[in-house]
Amino acid sequence: MRAAFDAGMNWVDTSENYFDTGNESVIAAAIRTMPDDFLVCSKAAPGALASGGGSGFRPHQIQRACHNSLRRLNHDHLDVYLLHWPDDTGVPLEDTWAAMAELVDDGLVRAIGMSNYATEEIGKCHQQRPVDIIQTGLSLLDYLDDRDLIAWCGEQGIAVTIYEPLASGILTDAPYEQVRQNWVGTEWEDSSFFRRMFSAESVKPVQQVVDGLRGVAQEVGASTSQVAIAWVLRQPGVVSAIAGSGNPDRTRNNAGATEVQLSDSALQRLNELVPLGPAFARSSKE
Repeated sequence: MRAAFDAGMNWVDTSENYFDTGNESVIAAAIRTMPDDFLVCSKAAPGALASGGGSGFRPHQIQRACHNSLRRLNHDHLDVYLLHWPDDTGVPLEDTWAAMAELVDDGLVRAIGMSNYATEEIGKCHQQRPVDIIQTGLSLLDYLDDRDLIAWCGEQGIAVTIYEPLASGILTDAPYEQVRQNWVGTEWEDSSFFRRMFSAESVKPVQQVVDGLRGVAQEVGASTSQVAIAWVLRQPGVVSAIAGSGNPDRTRNNAGATEVQLSDSALQRLNELVPLGPAFARSSKE
């Protein structure tokens, strides 16, 4: 986190769901060393999923989740607070969103938003009380159907921050098979992401995109990951991207994406890579 800040990054993203609330506690020590204007984003989850930790989306649960996150982070407010993913237990979204707005009124949160929600749900909340920010995935390989949602949010004045801009390490200088092995034997091997990116039929289309990306990166004098992130940042509606790493050198490298200048021709070549990817390969077979 210190390397990220020194390289120009000014916020950190977490959630009560990450490592069963443990991530918030771990990064609290690092946050204490940051300047007052360093921004902190966390999320409330409707229930335990993946790594566990979820308070629920009833109004009193939202209040409790926020207070607990602030306690773990040792912070007096959250700059951004998000609903991590949609509730499927029957809690009315308008009740949950009203509770989120109340957190702003109480001074506990400065901006509220939604993660992994569809356009219709975002629109309904935006009419009730403006949605400040959404979080969704996007990369040259994945979540490409979300580009219309991202552009629409930009038109509504809703900031969009992107997760997975590097497709979990595939869009870097690391060998594809090495990245794949990081997933093999873990609980994530059964995930839809693993099937989309690492199945036998995905190998060739993924490699086509990666090879093309590396070619553009070489031409513009940047790393593969920097160009992948720079492409995401150029998408209409996008204001920031999340690129997690436990390695300070990679973190500094990722931060350099904001300095990458993509010419119209370079951007066009990157856009032409998109239809070569696994999502479009599957669509053509279907």
